Amino acid sequence: MRGFKAFIIKEIKENTRNYRFFILGIVFAVVGLLSPLSARFLPELLSNMIDENITIILSDPTYIDSWMQFFSNMNQMALVAFVLVFSSILSKEYDKGTLVHMVTKGLPRLTIYYAKFTVMLVSWTFFFWMSFAITLGYTFYYFPEGTTDGLFLSVGSLYLFGILLIALLMSSAAFFSTVFAPLLTVGGFLAVLFILNLFPFIEEWSPLQLASRNTELLIRTNADTALNQSLFVSALLILFFLVIGSIKFRKKALN
Repeated sequence: MRGFKAFIIKEIKENTRNYRFFILGIVFAVVGLLSPLSARFLPELLSNMIDENITIILSDPTYIDSWMQFFSNMNQMALVAFVLVFSSILSKEYDKGTLVHMVTKGLPRLTIYYAKFTVMLVSWTFFFWMSFAITLGYTFYYFPEGTTDGLFLSVGSLYLFGILLIALLMSSAAFFSTVFAPLLTVGGFLAVLFILNLFPFIEEWSPLQLASRNTELLIRTNADTALNQSLFVSALLILFFLVIGSIKFRKKALN
């Protein structure tokens, strides 16, 4: 346990020195600010840019628009940035040979593996909910009529989807020694999910629901059978990715 704590402290210091936390802090803060601001002022900007001879009816923005922007920005910006920043979570260690020294000094491989995953998980948790808090505050400021009914279900689903991708990223980093292979693995996984969603039966169990039905969940305020199935499958996949990754890391050559 002492080695686990010491390795986490080492990872936090390293991620601070190489500006990973700084970059993610900026990206997630921008997402938190941009979501309600774009929902509030984008219709006005569009109306000013449109030619006077063209008539377009724009409905007044609501708090739903703010959270729609949040879900979109989190999927397209923040989550992508997070995966890119941590794609070299193990590859740099392989290149430098630092893991060999740690293991030969008695640090268990599983301690290294799960400590790195823990740092990613804590980072995702902190930055995600920081961005959420910023969006929540500005959404209530610009749209005081808004409500939190169904909010935590829709946001929590997206949060869990992020954990799923982090588990896959960690697992693929244990299998491959390059930076790009884990990125391709995550990208390929998402592509497969989109393809499988073409089949209605598989779609009802797909983890992709956690990142694609957020606005719907916000409006309907409660889960249905399909979402519960998606949550169940996602939890199993997270466990599966972590287990096979740890098994591979225990056997992998570190030099």
